[in-house]
Amino acid sequence: MVTKKSFLFYLPENSPFLSINAISKLLILFTVSFLALSILDFKINFIIFLITVLLLFIAKVPLKNLKLWLYGFAFMLIFLTTMYTLLSKIPGEHVYIIFPWGTFITENTFPRALSIAFRIWSMIFAALIFLSTTSDMDIILALRELKFPYTFCFLVSLSLRAISMFSEDWKSILDAYWSRGIDINKGNIIKRLRNYVSITIPLIIITLNKIKEVDYAAESRGFKIGIKNRTTLETIKWSIGDYIIIFFSIIIFVSALIIFIFK
Repeated sequence: MVTKKSFLFYLPENSPFLSINAISKLLILFTVSFLALSILDFKINFIIFLITVLLLFIAKVPLKNLKLWLYGFAFMLIFLTTMYTLLSKIPGEHVYIIFPWGTFITENTFPRALSIAFRIWSMIFAALIFLSTTSDMDIILALRELKFPYTFCFLVSLSLRAISMFSEDWKSILDAYWSRGIDINKGNIIKRLRNYVSITIPLIIITLNKIKEVDYAAESRGFKIGIKNRTTLETIKWSIGDYIIIFFSIIIFVSALIIFIFK
């Protein structure tokens, strides 16, 4: 299968999300986040969550690559939902449990906690869709197209490249350990922490060396940030799908904003 590198993973080239530009995908992320934050209703938040899951499957993001991420987010949301249930004071007609520290559980507590969980999951999935289907170069081109200052775009570009290099170096070091028959996941928690600390030392050294290389490369080419009217080799391409997404996103955003203001 032919694949294309995005910011996070390699994505199949037949993914529909690769045919739309980064601005449209950024608008989807913004719209989903606004809907999730402006509406606090169990049914609606659940529907928004299902829509983001559907978009994740439409984008053909490899779920095996998201396994570790989903485990971490699931643990975080279970913890937050539990703490919200134990520490909140949501009024209701029936009080089932009263805790010694002053909080209580009613028939509205658990649905409210799930609404907040679905709200967070929707924003996380929307962000994963954006980062899984967009390359770092596409993100920078989108920022330039939106007329952000070049200094800001340059800093974002360096940050994205640093994260990508950091991740690749981390995987390379782990592969080097495993090729020598060293399993860093064996032993108790303290031993595992020591193993991971030992990995961070070469990782920091490699990162510092790459920072020097980038600095020397920019200086040797006479690179300056303050130059105006810069041009780019690549430009944002627009398709019919982009205009459709922008049209519906604006309608959904305006409708949600009106409901939020006048509810």
